[in-house]
Amino acid sequence: MRIYLVHVIPNTHPVFVRDGFSFMAFVFSGFWALWHRMWFVSAMIFGGLGLLELLLTFIGAADELRIVMTIGFSLVVGFGAHDWLSSSLLRRGYSLDDIIVASRLEAALRRWFDKNSFTVR
Repeated sequence: MRIYLVHVIPNTHPVFVRDGFSFMAFVFSGFWALWHRMWFVSAMIFGGLGLLELLLTFIGAADELRIVMTIGFSLVVGFGAHDWLSSSLLRRGYSLDDIIVASRLEAALRRWFDKNSFTVR
């Protein structure tokens, strides 16, 4: 089962953010942040990768160490990505409406809309 955080702004569609590791953020890092319009996070990711590369070049690190450090940095991004997205949505004016446990996104959507739908008579 997965945990989804539901963020809403009145009169808009809800945004579901899955809690946990983000494989897309792990692979695409800064570009993932740009896709989600998180400019500061993206700049920090690209800056962190640049500083890491500069440091590894300065100490004359072997290629194996470069690979391990880059994968480690990407793991940090992958594990923090959904938390950063949730924080970004809160700063943009969304509010955390609900936390839903479901096996997949479609089930979470159905459960949230079932809880929040109005019956028409």
